[in-house]
Amino acid sequence: MKKALETEVAVIGGGVTGTGILRDLALRGIKAVLVEQGDLGHGTSTRNHGLLHSGCRYAVRDPEAAVESYQENLILKRTIPGSIEQTGGLFVKVPGDDDAYVRRWLDSCGKLGIPVGEIPLEQAFREEPYLTKEAQAVYQVPDGTIDDFTLLIDVAADAVAHGAALLTYHEVTGIMTEQNHVSGIHVRDTRNGEEQDIYAPIVINAAGPWGMNIAKMAGVPLRIINNKGMLVVFSHRFNKRVINRLRMPGDGDIFVPAHDVTIFGTTGKNTDDPNDFSLNREEMEQMLTTGADLIPEIHQMRLIRAYSGSRPLYQKTAGKGSSGRDVTRGMALLDHGERDGLDGLITITGGKLTTFRLMAERTVDLVCKKLGSDAQCTTREAALPSRKSTDSFSGANLAPAARHKLMNWAGVRTPEFETSLKDREAANVVCECEQVTWAEIDAAIPGDGHLDLGDIRRRTRLGMGPCQGTFCNFRTAALAVEHGKAGTREADCALMRGVKERRKGMGVVATGETAKQLQLMQTIYQVSLGFGNEEEKQHV
Repeated sequence: MKKALETEVAVIGGGVTGTGILRDLALRGIKAVLVEQGDLGHGTSTRNHGLLHSGCRYAVRDPEAAVESYQENLILKRTIPGSIEQTGGLFVKVPGDDDAYVRRWLDSCGKLGIPVGEIPLEQAFREEPYLTKEAQAVYQVPDGTIDDFTLLIDVAADAVAHGAALLTYHEVTGIMTEQNHVSGIHVRDTRNGEEQDIYAPIVINAAGPWGMNIAKMAGVPLRIINNKGMLVVFSHRFNKRVINRLRMPGDGDIFVPAHDVTIFGTTGKNTDDPNDFSLNREEMEQMLTTGADLIPEIHQMRLIRAYSGSRPLYQKTAGKGSSGRDVTRGMALLDHGERDGLDGLITITGGKLTTFRLMAERTVDLVCKKLGSDAQCTTREAALPSRKSTDSFSGANLAPAARHKLMNWAGVRTPEFETSLKDREAANVVCECEQVTWAEIDAAIPGDGHLDLGDIRRRTRLGMGPCQGTFCNFRTAALAVEHGKAGTREADCALMRGVKERRKGMGVVATGETAKQLQLMQTIYQVSLGFGNEEEKQHV
């Protein structure tokens, strides 16, 4: 018999918007279930810059989105400090940039209340030594950076701690309706094929680039532009602050410091397929050429990988803003009862990583209106538990670098790790680049035994360093088998999926040291371990 459960709200989509909605619902005491077709954040939410916008980027073209970004910037710095680095940011004018645009930008930022201050060029060059000496003006802004991996995990964990339910690797196969009202969703476990019905009087479509597919299941129209952006990762962090080019937003104009690396991008190409994560070397080279106007030495710096993801941009009518750059970055909250005559279905789309909390607040306000609830939003003040701890792991058998990493990563799991790390084997570092211990990996493997190196990576940073998992991926697979966490076949499949994904990101940037690293990876897996292309096709 097909399984079934009942709830008040079903949320579709396990990105930052969906998890933010789930947490807001839970904090207001509303029973909710979130359904995600893959792992948390496998789509758009971890395929971006990780930029905490000040709003300055949109001050001229999209003032409403700019104000929302700035206000949420301040709120998130208070409420999720463990996932934010308050780097500050710079907007830099270089030769060829429009003087008239700079004047409009300064005027718009002033009218919107976003603090901007010009700094002397000598100070900018001293603080950011890689910045082009051709810069003509530099302004400081309150940008920051977000660790979207920890943000997602922490938001989802807090929602569950307050009573919400979470179903990853569950694909929505249909929307249930009764007399012009949604009554729930049909879902299928993508790992074992088991089907389930989730009965709910309200269904929230927070599926991002996949949102049109959900709307189609419900028989309602929805126009979303999936604008795919490509980004690259440098092997070291060469800028202290976010560096933006002072011009109308375009390709290749933002450098974001993140942990020990710098992320640069992005491009904007429309795609019809939300699963299109393809990479193009020519596109990357064009982006780097543009970026050299800000950081002239980037062609001599080592790139370790590239990746891409799609921005879901809402469009009211077809044929306008088709380039993607011309479409608002603001959010769109759609009540399909009022708009399309299907009550109980809500779509939330568009927006930015920076505005995810506000998107959740407005969505749940609408839910409360429909449920007749007067529960108020508390996420403006309700902070997530901090991840940083200065005195943790003092007694653990850890190398200093691994201890430092865990002090800034473990968060609410600190007591659990401190206990497990007393075991010498658990304290062994499996990934030297990112100082990931077996204890962290073990804790990231789900209790149902499904092994996925990408899922572990999103929770521990496994394989995110310069070697891109060349050594730690097969160590992790071997240890999972040794400790009874996976069978040999399952470990082989997980290893091949992980290697294929890492090789894809490395291949498009493979020159110099990264080309050598990729060749070493291929030699290890194809020669030493016996995994060739045929084996990869069979296991993936």
